[in-house]
Amino acid sequence: MLSRRLFSLANLRGTIPSDFHFVPDFFSVSEQRTLLSAALERLDAAGSRRFQKRRKNSRSKLNTAAAIYEAPLSELFLPDDCYEFLQGHYDGVIHNYREMHLTSWPTAEFPGLVPALSRLQSVLPSSNIQTHLLHLASDGEILPHVDNVSASGRWILGVSLGSDRILRLESCANPDEVAEILLPSGSIYIQSDTVRYQYKHSILRNSAFANGAGQRMSIMIRDVLEHHSHTNHS
Repeated sequence: MLSRRLFSLANLRGTIPSDFHFVPDFFSVSEQRTLLSAALERLDAAGSRRFQKRRKNSRSKLNTAAAIYEAPLSELFLPDDCYEFLQGHYDGVIHNYREMHLTSWPTAEFPGLVPALSRLQSVLPSSNIQTHLLHLASDGEILPHVDNVSASGRWILGVSLGSDRILRLESCANPDEVAEILLPSGSIYIQSDTVRYQYKHSILRNSAFANGAGQRMSIMIRDVLEHHSHTNHS
């Protein structure tokens, strides 16, 4: 389990609930590139042929190895119009996004992926898990919501890759109790127990607290309740 870290003023506004754990610099830049490239590969393969062709035509001349090890992280994303972002989720919470449940990682195609995933697995509170990829467009957002207690486990872990975004936590019991956490690329957090079910959480489209908005990839890992399945968003 992650140890609870002190937050710098640069990362935090408000008071953080005790069941929220955060490491702002868990993954190196090289690990971030590998994870983001692998996640994009999986999502891109599931897309329509029309958008696959558009991505092929727009892709950088850099080969895969160069893109992973040399290009800035933001350049691994193609322009927004190369992706088939959906305008709204079935529950109305997510806007301008694409997503998938991940059953396997392309470890053979991306050197360094296995060690990065092993590091991530070492901090998981339990092993019966489900992995979900969520790609937000530059203007994508996740509206305030509380996780479904009847269809979710005790915890959810989020990996942030790409543009810095703000995670906002709002107490359901006290609307004035609000915390905002800057989630830089390479950071991970775990929400568990009360912070999942007694706080609304959202990912803001933009904020003066962050330096603008760009595309963001989230790797979401959660524990699974037997006989239940549910998508969690943050």
